[in-house]
Amino acid sequence: MKKEWVKPEIKFITDPDIIRGCLYEVYGQERKTVLAGKNIRHTMIFPFLRMLANNTQGDIRDLETLHQRLWKIYEKEPEKQVFVQQGEKILEAVRKGEDGG
Repeated sequence: MKKEWVKPEIKFITDPDIIRGCLYEVYGQERKTVLAGKNIRHTMIFPFLRMLANNTQGDIRDLETLHQRLWKIYEKEPEKQVFVQQGEKILEAVRKGEDGG
């Protein structure tokens, strides 16, 4: 009797700190594009913003606004770890339903 193989269901959850760290690196690569005012949907930035939105249980409908807030941090903070920590504060505000900028 032949056994039927059943694909195990594994839910992949990516650590938001890792996503923000990757986003920091992507901002470095896409800096010229962002500064030129190009649409972020056509950059490597957009998938990372979507991952952050998917990992945040708050309501992130406007990824452009999230990008603008994170970009401001990126421009001010030259260190990756500081960017990751400040980004967490923004996402925490979204989770709590605060809309401060």
